[in-house]
Amino acid sequence: MTYDVVVVGGGIGGLTVAALLAARGLSVCLLEREPRAGGCCTAFESFGHSFETGAGLYAAWQPGEIHERVFAELPVEAPEAREVSHAYTLRLPGGEDVRVGGGFEEFAERLRNAFPECADAAVRFYREATEIADALERAARRYPALATASKLQRMKLTLSEARLSSTIFARSNETAARHLVGVSARFRRFVDAQLQIFALVSSEACAYLYAAVALAQPLRSMYALRGGAQSLADALARSIERSGGAVRTGATALRLAFDARGHAAGVTLLSGETLNARRAVVSNLTVWDTYGKLVGADRTHADVRARLKRLRGWGAYQIFVSVDEEAARRLPSERVLALDDWQDSEPFDPESALLMLGVAPVWDARAPAGKRAATVSTFTDAEKWFAFHTDEAEHEEDDARALENVWGRLHAALPELGAGAEVLETATPRTFYERTRRRLGMVGGVGQSLEVYGASALTHRTIIPKLFMVGDTVFPGNGVAAVTHSALIVANEIAPPR
Repeated sequence: MTYDVVVVGGGIGGLTVAALLAARGLSVCLLEREPRAGGCCTAFESFGHSFETGAGLYAAWQPGEIHERVFAELPVEAPEAREVSHAYTLRLPGGEDVRVGGGFEEFAERLRNAFPECADAAVRFYREATEIADALERAARRYPALATASKLQRMKLTLSEARLSSTIFARSNETAARHLVGVSARFRRFVDAQLQIFALVSSEACAYLYAAVALAQPLRSMYALRGGAQSLADALARSIERSGGAVRTGATALRLAFDARGHAAGVTLLSGETLNARRAVVSNLTVWDTYGKLVGADRTHADVRARLKRLRGWGAYQIFVSVDEEAARRLPSERVLALDDWQDSEPFDPESALLMLGVAPVWDARAPAGKRAATVSTFTDAEKWFAFHTDEAEHEEDDARALENVWGRLHAALPELGAGAEVLETATPRTFYERTRRRLGMVGGVGQSLEVYGASALTHRTIIPKLFMVGDTVFPGNGVAAVTHSALIVANEIAPPR
């Protein structure tokens, strides 16, 4: 069959670009190898619980933001989004809590109380980061494809942000650590913990401008979605079909089909069927898998292959937990980021010093009466989960050891849980690979170092004409809002809105 556009992968990015293009009148077919669309956001169901595989916290749902702009074009209602009172609590070693979110002045006062040894420097760091983030957000609204903006567009943006443009340009090749001057080691770790979640790298490596946006986001409005990210995926899938598009689940893409000029011309499925694409093919696979699987090594330039080898991603080890309502209410918030080791005078190692607990909101417990679904997430080196095993029992042993370690750390960091939490299931990078076929089961995208930010960003354009990418491994980066933004960029390039 022939379509205007074929989309490979039913994650949020693929679903969003397909929904937008279908709503704009193009014939679209989305391919998803799993029985249900959602990709990394697909809910995990167990014993009457529905677990999110992320933190359950979503940005850019306020009026005028990216999700409202997308759903304004679609023939379906957006999922219910409720603003949370504050984004999360960061628990420091020793049990001190810092609530992150709310208005800037309120948060600044919390910083002063938590970090009296460097209060002025800490507030100054956040104040500049917030101002820069606001300017970059305004720029992204005017020109969503900032990473590929023309010289004229960049000149217009410079004029529109005259007060901050020189500061932004001066900071464009600096890391976040460069701006943590005069702060304590405690405050630096406070920043490192958050950047590891949002940027997958610590302040030593994170591009400062990306760090500014990431750290400022919790100080703006943040939301929880009824049904979690799966409800967003389901709404987008319905939109594609209502607009006349096709969503083919259980369909595995094997490789790109090329025309005589070497342009992307369609997709060949594992079944042997080929779907032709008149205007474009869009890959919602990771950048590694787009080139390694769809394009193929023989058509991927050596410099591209070399760059892909240098990129770093993380795996996740997760525990899906049933939490008693009483225990959930004892927690400082429904999302807790626990830093359980300062790691003084050492490089920040998130595997041994950081974990996150996300509990479903009381108004959407996603669990039997008196319970709430909760997800515990930690970072792990994905490659070690794919080391040679003589049989499956060795993987299960690794899983059991990880569970014992993380479960012990969780209760030490959050003693309020007490006996009110029960393990229902775990997920390793191999679990994520089996569900998504992402390289080594890595999730979240790539670490936002200077190598992949700004002028060096991995963009939606590829080396193959008529092949585009969306998702968390291309600009603008990690998170559902960023992935949605990447989809809007591609939709606008293929078929600009009327």
